[in-house]
Amino acid sequence: MNNKSLVYAVLVCFAVASLSGCSSAQKKRDEEVKGIKTKVDTLESKVEGIESKQSDAERAMAAKEAEAGTASTNISTKDRPGKDQESIKEIQGCLRNAGFYDGKIDGVKGKQTRKAIREFQKANGLTPDGVVGKKTWEVLCKYSQGSGSSGDVK
Repeated sequence: MNNKSLVYAVLVCFAVASLSGCSSAQKKRDEEVKGIKTKVDTLESKVEGIESKQSDAERAMAAKEAEAGTASTNISTKDRPGKDQESIKEIQGCLRNAGFYDGKIDGVKGKQTRKAIREFQKANGLTPDGVVGKKTWEVLCKYSQGSGSSGDVK
């Protein structure tokens, strides 16, 4: 009987030691996760600030171009042989008609527009890269209410 008691005592000690080690490992992992979350939050804040500055700069450039009478787009598009590149206003209008964009149709590819393009691509089984290439435009143009390129799609 002594040997049995000794074996039980050793097992109990081993179980206690194992459980106490697991809780400290879990605590350390929780602290690491908290640190990572803090870093991610900081980086997201920095990205939002940069995107905000970029949008402001694009709006200012669009306003200057409108005053000067020159027009250009500031959207990343892939060249499509035989077709003109669609303006960002057209894309914003189509995204609005498709239910993915509720911002101002201002011709600026800001944070909201990029997010809407990616969400539209995901919803339509396309690569969510934020680039309005041939495949994305083929699906997106179905939501255009006008065939002209006036840029005032509503």
